[in-house]
Amino acid sequence: MKKIFILTIASVMLASTSAYAVKESKLATAYSATLWGAGIGIVTGLGLAALSTENDEESIITEDRIRVNVLQGFGTGIIFGLVYGLFEISGFSNSTDVTTSFNPLSDQVLVSYNIKF
Repeated sequence: MKKIFILTIASVMLASTSAYAVKESKLATAYSATLWGAGIGIVTGLGLAALSTENDEESIITEDRIRVNVLQGFGTGIIFGLVYGLFEISGFSNSTDVTTSFNPLSDQVLVSYNIKF
């Protein structure tokens, strides 16, 4: 249990430090998405282990399942986070900027309120 707690704390620390990192290249986006994916995977693995625990189960079996679920969630989260990060920086994503201009002097706007008294 102590190892799982340390692994969880370490992943949270890594995820929090990536939020303050200087983004010098586009790979920082993929790195950040990978860390977030790993953290989300760990939390998902812990949640799945908690949901599948039975009342009369031995603690050794529970610890093994928690370890396996956390490691599987960690690995799956890293892979999906990396794929998402690379997709985000690849240019295939919908990254077109939509700009709208509104001139209040020449454009008319219909404003309606649904107020019941």
